Amino acid sequence: MITLKNIIKKYTTKSGPLTAVDQVSLTIKKDEIFGIIGYSGAGKSTLIRLLNGLEQPTDGEVIVNDLKFSHIKGKELRMARQKVSMIFQHFNLLWSRTVEENIAFPLEIAGVPKAQREARVNELIQLVGLEGRGQAYPSQLSGGQKQRVGIARAT
Repeated sequence: MITLKNIIKKYTTKSGPLTAVDQVSLTIKKDEIFGIIGYSGAGKSTLIRLLNGLEQPTDGEVIVNDLKFSHIKGKELRMARQKVSMIFQHFNLLWSRTVEENIAFPLEIAGVPKAQREARVNELIQLVGLEGRGQAYPSQLSGGQKQRVGIARAT
């Protein structure tokens, strides 16, 4: 499902080249869940940006769902990104929207019809155990509940 082959990402800085990711290879199979952890400045965010096609590697291949993300561009890349989700450490919830509205937001952007969107939102609320909290705002949720909204939105 996700394969990284000898990924290198270098940036050019005023003080010379900076290697943010150096020779990373891994395979994540369907239904596996991975977390990226490490010290500040270790290249975690860069690695994630490579996985979802927001950055291109200096060298190596990024393959997601049998597509070479490291080689596609434009509309094809934008369409492929719609099938890749990530959950941020800080949730990035919209504070003026309810749980339901936060979960529905990416579906709205993708143009999913309202009835289909509502059904999917209800399914996801049940999946993450937030029944009865659909009309709550992020300020009314615990940290764990906010994380579950982020998971539902990314699913």
